[in-house]
Amino acid sequence: MVKKALVLFSGIAFLAMFGCASGGNKDVATGNESGKMTAKDEAGFERNVTPAMIHYQSAQQFLSASNYDEAVSQLKTATSLDPNFLDAWAELGRTYMKIKNFQGSIDAYQKALALSPDNVAFLGSLGRAYLQVDNMDKAEEYYAKLIAKDSLSYDGHVSLGFIYLKKNDLDRAIYHYEMAVIAQPDDATSLGTLASLFEKKGNDDKRIEYLKRASVVAPDNYKFKQQLGSAYMKKKDFMNALPVFEELIKQFPDEAAYHQNIGLVLSQMPERRAEAPAELERTLELKGSDPYISGILALVYNELGQHQKAIAAAKRGLEGNPDQQTSLLYYQWGSALSKLESFDEAIAMFEKVVATKDPQWVESARKQIDRQVRLKKIAEQKKQQE
Repeated sequence: MVKKALVLFSGIAFLAMFGCASGGNKDVATGNESGKMTAKDEAGFERNVTPAMIHYQSAQQFLSASNYDEAVSQLKTATSLDPNFLDAWAELGRTYMKIKNFQGSIDAYQKALALSPDNVAFLGSLGRAYLQVDNMDKAEEYYAKLIAKDSLSYDGHVSLGFIYLKKNDLDRAIYHYEMAVIAQPDDATSLGTLASLFEKKGNDDKRIEYLKRASVVAPDNYKFKQQLGSAYMKKKDFMNALPVFEELIKQFPDEAAYHQNIGLVLSQMPERRAEAPAELERTLELKGSDPYISGILALVYNELGQHQKAIAAAKRGLEGNPDQQTSLLYYQWGSALSKLESFDEAIAMFEKVVATKDPQWVESARKQIDRQVRLKKIAEQKKQQE
């Protein structure tokens, strides 16, 4: 009884809308021979109010109260009474989508599309519903129809980009994401996605281009800047990498990764190499033990001629991590000892490097052993001459 009363009330409210919507006239609805209700608008013309319209308006009332089950019931009644009721089919599709009945949404939007074949909104809604049921082929079909009718549809292109990315068709994904950012230049998510796609393609220049654009339109998204700095580092473009990480460190002064990257970048810039140890030391302070950073720190100290500090850094890296970066650490320790003319100890360190069988360092370590032997002989001859 409550449900029927609400339907009746909604129907009366629907009739009243003809007057209210046009200026508040209180027209009286009357019946006619066909069973339809009629109401007069402010111009005095009669309008037919069908039973389907009454159920449609009842559904609107239920939707406003978030009572989706009753709304669906009323919309289904409206469409059964009037199979050509376009708005009711569209509302039914939207409602099913809200309650995650995606197949129901697909069926309703198919009916709506049959009544309005050129409606791009219905094409997009069908594509979205098929994505929800993981039917990529059908989703692709409807989004392709959408952009055929609207070549600059953001929804169509960004969705096709997503679909082709899922299908691992990178070239087509790139095309549609690029079209999406033409439609919406401030779409940071698509700009970031393009950057990652070009990274997969091995195109660092395009990756950097889109990361720069993403950083501009989303200045508070630190991840874009972080990726931009890393992209510059990968290209060995240290001059451009440095300001990116320096800006990040202002926002996140205790982030070890940013101190680490600044230290690594400075270590590759001869004119500023002396600033690198402070950043690398700060990295170790924040992270604790890190054999790789300790090894790089030892290398930089050796390059700066601070060999005792290089030895200390190498020792620190070996503490508690005997199986990590040992080749790098022993090598830098040996290099420092060689500069300090402790040739026998240097040979012992380079022999440890050889024992690791690390292909990156073994051959160089063997050459260093031979070199230490020669240097030792030269030093002994020099002493004898003196």
